Amino acid sequence: MNTILIQLSENDKRLIFALLLILILVFVLIGFIGMWITKVMKWQGKKMDTLVHDAVVTRVITDRKHLLKYGRKKNFRYFYKQAWIPLLLIVISFIILLITCLIRMDFNYNIFDYHKTGIGTILYIWDFNDPDIYVEWFGINIIANWPPLIHEPTFEVEAIGSYLFVPTFLVGAVWYLIVIQCLIARSFRLRRLSQSIFEKSLEGYNQNDINNQLLGLMGGVATNMVNNKQNEQTQNASQNEQQNYIERPPLGGGQNNNNN
Repeated sequence: MNTILIQLSENDKRLIFALLLILILVFVLIGFIGMWITKVMKWQGKKMDTLVHDAVVTRVITDRKHLLKYGRKKNFRYFYKQAWIPLLLIVISFIILLITCLIRMDFNYNIFDYHKTGIGTILYIWDFNDPDIYVEWFGINIIANWPPLIHEPTFEVEAIGSYLFVPTFLVGAVWYLIVIQCLIARSFRLRRLSQSIFEKSLEGYNQNDINNQLLGLMGGVATNMVNNKQNEQTQNASQNEQQNYIERPPLGGGQNNNNN
């Protein structure tokens, strides 16, 4: 390995370092995009809880089949509510393109042209076809230099159609893709809810524990009944003693009064 590194020139070493850096950046970007998609999926999935909450809590829906049917209807209704604006933007963008082609009388109109009529007129354009920017490395042509600039941004009246079409279409298309992603996220959440809400699980169940609990409960009930019976008997005995004491005349008290 050290021999190979010694044989490489400084340009080759810099090229390898640049490729490794680009590879790391690509992995970081992919990880960031994946994390963002995961968060959006979880966030949008929770919307399904709101859509079916009332029907489940009030027991209007009592089984998995009806929950799936009801949830799909609510999901697609919410999808239509979210999707009509991006779809409208896409339709408007194609109307703009059609009007532009009719005005120009050219249906082969290149919206990306950078000379005079396309969106490329307001962008920086580099020449990646220049052979001088590539080097051969182990039989593979790899870009080694920044390509030369062949166009700087300029505003062209003839390209107004592309200025309107491209951003309108991109906004509508990206927005619509996000709405579809949200639809898929809610569908996954609905399936999980249908499994968890009506799932019958024996995890943590122990028949002996249940029997012991029932025996303990029955024993407690019996003990309470015995205690209540004893308390009732004690109260009755106390009441009888009080009644006998009240009704019994004082010893010798009645006879003395009569003799007098």
